[in-house]
Amino acid sequence: MMETVTILDLKGKKYELNTNTVFPIILADIMYEGDLDLMMADLKAKKKLMAEAKKIKEISEEIPGVTSNFVTKPFVFSEFLSYLKEFELEPSDFNHATLNELYDIILDYADHHSFDELKEIIKFMIDIDPNYTPAYEVLGSVLVEEGNFEEGKKYLELAVKQDPWNFAALSELGEIYFNFGEYEKAAEIWLKEVELMPENTVTYFMIADAYRQCGNFKKAARILEKFLNKYPKSILAKYELMDIYKNLGRNIEAEELKEEISKSQPEYISDVEIWAKIMFQNGKYDKVEKFINKFLDKNKEYDHFRILLSIPLLKAGKKEEAKLIIKEVKNKYPWYYYGMKNIMEEILKEDEKDILVD
Repeated sequence: MMETVTILDLKGKKYELNTNTVFPIILADIMYEGDLDLMMADLKAKKKLMAEAKKIKEISEEIPGVTSNFVTKPFVFSEFLSYLKEFELEPSDFNHATLNELYDIILDYADHHSFDELKEIIKFMIDIDPNYTPAYEVLGSVLVEEGNFEEGKKYLELAVKQDPWNFAALSELGEIYFNFGEYEKAAEIWLKEVELMPENTVTYFMIADAYRQCGNFKKAARILEKFLNKYPKSILAKYELMDIYKNLGRNIEAEELKEEISKSQPEYISDVEIWAKIMFQNGKYDKVEKFINKFLDKNKEYDHFRILLSIPLLKAGKKEEAKLIIKEVKNKYPWYYYGMKNIMEEILKEDEKDILVD
């Protein structure tokens, strides 16, 4: 129900400001990227809305800041719907509106796990534009996060059908099939992703893993060989391919890759751990120590890699220094410590494992 808030006097002309006066500003900001004129042209048949919009238009000529989007924050969708009802607006009325602002809002709702409100907004968006693919992708992702995999898969497939270039939907759809044990299908979907965006390097490894899971080592080898043609210095790809070659009985090629890795140094951050592991296996502790110290001097944001110094220190008889580094990394980067602990247990002898922190 509309209520008068105040009477504004501008140069002798009086304007009644009521509880509905702010809505044209909100609507223009949310649906028309702040363009009040476009909103008025699009909804000119809505007399009640136009009365308030014209009022705002005249006031803004004297007080420009009145249409700033700070007036519309925070956005509450239930209140927005109430205004729509008050002004007798339907989704079909928005012929020239944009959904970009609502899309940003649902992403924020997704980040805060406000899924019920998010679904209501998406329904509204789809009512306006049934072909708005990003809404289906976000809805599919949310349903998957809630554990509703079948329903989520349906919307992700719809997103991909409408827009084959939707990389986020392709990636998540592949992950669903992978988790369902449909590895060939997952690989098929991820292959589409790398065809569209070949620079998505992680996807190559996901495809290779999917093929390995279903025992198709030949296809796993081919995808990593293709990757190495593009990125010949990738140690991680060589390491993964080395293991695949062993499964295929291609032992000579596997040993050649191992030799290549032992003579190289990491070019990419993702290669540091696996390179260090192979160096340790070959007893090249000094080489790891020199590289990590030099690397950390230039890349202080990767301080968690200090844990790799503990093994060279241990092998040099500096057990307490090694133990101190491990303790510091565990306290500061527990996620990384527990990720590395299994690798370190493989490398350390039984009488050396006491440097690990429980």
